[in-house]
This record gives sequence, structure tokens and C-alpha cells, in this order.
Amino acid sequence: MTWRPPVSAISRRQLLGASVPLALAVPAVLRAEPTSQEGGQTAPPFQAKPDHTFNINAATVAPLGTPTPATLVNGTYPGPELRYREGDHLRVLANNQLNVPTTIHWHGMIVPNYMDGVPGVTQMPIAPGRSVIYEYPLRQSGTYWYHSHVGFQEQTGLSGPLIIESRNEPHAYDHDVVVFLQDFLNQAPAGIVPQIRGQQTPTSAVQPPKQGGYPFPADRKFEVDVNYPGYLLNGRSNRDPWTLKVRRGDRIRFRMINGSTASFFRVMLDGHKMQLIAADGQPVEPSEISNLVLATAERYDVLVTVQESGSFTLHAAALGTKDQVVGVVHTADARAQAQLSRPKFDGRSGGLADYASLKAPYPTTIDGPVNQIDVELGGMMKKYLWSMNGEYYPEVYSPDGKAEPLKVRYGQRVRVRLTNKTMMYHPMHLHGHFFRLLPKPGDREATHAPIKDTLAIGPKQEIEFEFLADNPGRWFFHCHNLYHLASGMARVVEYES
Repeated sequence: MTWRPPVSAISRRQLLGASVPLALAVPAVLRAEPTSQEGGQTAPPFQAKPDHTFNINAATVAPLGTPTPATLVNGTYPGPELRYREGDHLRVLANNQLNVPTTIHWHGMIVPNYMDGVPGVTQMPIAPGRSVIYEYPLRQSGTYWYHSHVGFQEQTGLSGPLIIESRNEPHAYDHDVVVFLQDFLNQAPAGIVPQIRGQQTPTSAVQPPKQGGYPFPADRKFEVDVNYPGYLLNGRSNRDPWTLKVRRGDRIRFRMINGSTASFFRVMLDGHKMQLIAADGQPVEPSEISNLVLATAERYDVLVTVQESGSFTLHAAALGTKDQVVGVVHTADARAQAQLSRPKFDGRSGGLADYASLKAPYPTTIDGPVNQIDVELGGMMKKYLWSMNGEYYPEVYSPDGKAEPLKVRYGQRVRVRLTNKTMMYHPMHLHGHFFRLLPKPGDREATHAPIKDTLAIGPKQEIEFEFLADNPGRWFFHCHNLYHLASGMARVVEYES
């Protein structure tokens, strides 16, 4: 029989009401493990000291000029960058100083099931005034991130980058730089869905987006359902852009993370090509691109060589709008000067714009018989309901009902066929596993299919991916548009004996 950790039947609807007693406490101050002398242990064992502490609290921030309530880690927006080395052991103490529950999900990380941070699926949330230690070995390397999985805390700032440096890094560079992209909402996010449904007076955030946006693909309108007032790059807006000082000839590794809740970005650096080297933390065969498209929750690593002295704007344009957020890369002999005019995204695009060209540098095939799972993504825009196979996962804005788990068995080769019946893109994320993204549905010969944990499926599109069921437990599989998730677009992948 497959062992499963205790889980709660508590729903996000209950969480927001905070009506249930929640997580167990651990000491807020921990002692390091005592040393032993020859002849045996000299003191009782204690929990090892954490290498990072997250103090999670409520505050007010104003990156766009309007004071806005936020959820912060250690007082920063976004949260602090965590950086480890492959083979290390992550040990983070999370102190919940909010008056509501919280959790931390480690996006893209292969973790024990009970460390995955999804309330009601893998752990009890951390109650107000309580603390929990997240602890697991780092058996992978690459670019990842963390965020809350409670309510809308991800939208209000509880997120940040997690970087695992490789022990056998094949690429050389002078700068290793995170670019963390977010959409910023200067109103309470819990009101967005009722406003879209016409149940509350709409604000500018739910009005049709400004015209003249960045379509994707070029011949198709990119639909958005939240019209954000602005966007952030490493926590900075266009009012005070993020900058990086370099030297001519320097090679930069940009770790691009789309840490938004509902936005896709197209990114380019003025005057420079990029070499795409990793997708969702996993290596891909290097390829030269002019710009990069990132779906919500995706990550891509690129290398850029600074060709000449000067100031060069890093553009991150929000698809479906005319807006962008920028940063500046400049040499020491040039003043950092942001170019705020809209760029022309010509040349070859990478990432989501060209999934088919992504190739792993090693064979990724999985042997054995296939457990085929078909999942249809559906939606009713007027009612703002989003479903998987016609069922709605019990979330704060989804209908009452039960979404049956998707069943797998340990050791199976699982192939998921996604069919999008809606007119919107959906960034889909599977917890606890990597998967092979097949270049086209039915392609059984894709020996070097890229390894990812998040994919975006377009309107009326069909995509297939495969994964090896090798991490028992109950795992979340959901749309990473936070408002689609809150309206029902999620399922649990459940191992059965």
C-alpha cells in the first residue's frame, strides 16, 4: 500500500475565513546541533539551525506611487533571493506574523510531498503566530522560485527567486543575475473575480486593456482578463528602474523568472542577441534568439555578451497590453538611461514563442506502457468559471462540487493530453515532477523533448507531455493564472496502490 501523509479536507474557501485550527508550532528560536566528543553523544539532539528565516508579515508598499497593502518576506517586495548549490540541504524557518494562514510552495522543486506547501493537499497551512521549518535535499540545479499557495498572497508579494547553482556548470559568465517579473495590483485582489462577474463595481483593473498591445502570436489577439496598472522588474517600476553596471565584453547570465500571477511577458535587451540555455531550470541545447516569451511561472536562462560601451534597456512587455516594465544594463562609462518607448520585437523569438525548438542536450525518453490521461480545459468567461474535464476544483470562487483526482501508479509512464477549449492561454503547472514536453501531439520519437514543469497552452490548442510517476503522494496540477485557479481550474494527481 502506498503511504500518504495526513492531509486536510480544508478548502481555500475555509482558509480565507480562517475558521479552522491550523498548523502545529515549532520553536521560533532553534539551537544548532551539539557537537559530540569521542566516546559518544554528550547532549540531547536538537533540530539543526535554519540557513534562512522568513518573517512573513503585512505591510504597505508603493512601487507605482499608490500605497498598497502587501504580504512581505523580511520586509522586501519581492521576497529575498535564496541561493544554494546543488547537493546542499535547504532549511528555511517560516514565521507567520500575519493574522491569516500562509504556506510556501517551492515551484519546480522535487521535494517530499509534505514539503510542497499546498493547503488541503500536502500540508496544513501555517496558522497566525506559528512557525514551520521547510527542509529537503537539493537534488537538482537551475532557476526556480517560491510563493504562497494561500488565497491571493502571491499577488500581494509573497514570492521570490530560488537559485540552485550547478556543481558542473558548463557555461562561463561574469555576472549571474536574476530578473524577477511581476504584475502589480493596487487594489485588493480578492475583489477581482466578483468585479469581472459583475457582482461588484468594476475598477480599471477589470476594464478592457489599453489598445495597441503586444499580440502573441503576431496574427492573433492575446486575451487578458486583468488589466494591471503596472509591472515590476526586481521589485522596481519604470518610475525607478532596476539597473546593472557591467564592463564591455562581460558575459551575463540572466535568470528570467515570470513571477506574475496572470501576465505573459516578451523580453529583449536593446542591441543584443541572447543565447537560450535553460528552460524551467533544466538545460536545453543553446540557441540564439532576439527576444523571449515567458508564460506565467515559466523560467528561462539566457547568456548575453555586452558588445560595446553604453546604456541598454531591458524591455519586458506585458502581452495583450501596450505596457512594459524596463531595467537598464550599462557600462561604467555610460549613464544608466531607460528607453521607455515601445521596442520592435523583430528577429527570432524563444521560449513559449517556439516550444518546438527546445531540445534537451540528452535523451529524455521514458520506457514502458503508457497511462493516457486526457484533460479538457474549459471556461465560461461571462460567469468567470474555469474547469478541467468539466469539473471545478473547490476554490474560493468555484462552484460547490468535487473534482475527481487524476489517478496514477508508482513507476508508470504517464502521458497527459491537454486540450484547450477556451479563448485564453493557460499556464499549467504540475507539482512534484518534471515532464517531457512533446513537440507535437502524438510525437513518439521525440528523444530529446525538453524537460519542464510549466507549460502554456493557447486557445483551441492541444499539447501532450509525459512524466515518470516516481514521487508518491498527492500533487497539485493547476492553471497558474491565480484568478483561473481561484475559479476552479485545478486537479489533484493522486498515486494509488
